[in-house]
Parts: sequence; structure tokens; C-alpha cells
Amino acid sequence: MPPEITPYRPPVYRPDALNPEVVDPRLADVEGLARWLDYAFTLPGGFRFGFAGIIGLIPGIGDIVDGLISLYIVYRAIQLRIARVAIARMLVNVGIEALAGSVPFIGTLFDIAFKANLRNYKLLKSHLAQPELQKSRDWIFLILTMALVVASIALPLILLVELARRMQ
Repeated sequence: MPPEITPYRPPVYRPDALNPEVVDPRLADVEGLARWLDYAFTLPGGFRFGFAGIIGLIPGIGDIVDGLISLYIVYRAIQLRIARVAIARMLVNVGIEALAGSVPFIGTLFDIAFKANLRNYKLLKSHLAQPELQKSRDWIFLILTMALVVASIALPLILLVELARRMQ
């Protein structure tokens, strides 16, 4: 009598089990830094945060220290010879987080939600996997960001000039 063969059943993954990400050895330090700064701890309800939010609470220097630490990921991207447009996008991410984070209390909440280090890690990983596709996305992001910056400076100036003209 032949042995009974049990049918194949795919493994059942529990939602509470850890699913480790396979990290490129060139990016292991970057992933570790991004994890500790942006998503190392979990609050009830699944919201994740890291030391960047805690560092940002230090008045005056917290956001400067956070920004300087965040520049390590940009430094690694330069070492890995990532496209300049990607480096510019990473610097914009760090700048947005540092600038918005400088606003008391609300800035710290922005730091926790924006997660520039995680964004830059994903950018770096994406550039190593698909450089040409990611390069075009970076250009679109930078052009839209510059348009937003120009509009946010030009519109108030136009409104002031128009207001001054009507007051005469």
C-alpha cells in the first residue's frame, strides 16, 4: 500500500510575525539609521515613530542635530554614485523635515509623520534597483517642489503689490 501524500498547503503568515526585509549589504547601515530615526517604535494603533521625533523635542538644536544625522544617508548615496537629481531630492527631503521641524510642537509632529530618513532610504533602494525610472520621478518631484516654492513666494508678493496699488 503506497504512503498517503498530503496536499501542499501554502504557509499561513501571522500578522504579528516579523517579516524581515532582505537588505542590500551596501544599504544595511542606511536601513538601520532610517529605522532607528523614523520607525523603531510602535504606538497602540500601529503608528510608528523613531528617535527623530524625540530629538526634535530638544529646543533650538534638536532639529539641527536630526538634520545633520539625516545627511549621513545622503553621504552614502554620494558614495554609491547615485544620480545627482536623486541627491537633490534627498536634500530637499532633509530640508523639508528640518525646516518644518523647527516650528515648535507642530514641527515635531510633522517630523514624526514625514519620515525623511525612511523616504531617503527608499529612494536610495529604488535608485539601485531601477535607476532610470526613479530618475524621471525625481525630476518630476523637484520640478513640482520648485514650482510650489516659487508660487509660495510670488503669490504673497503679488498680493502685496496689488494691495499697495489699490490703497493709493
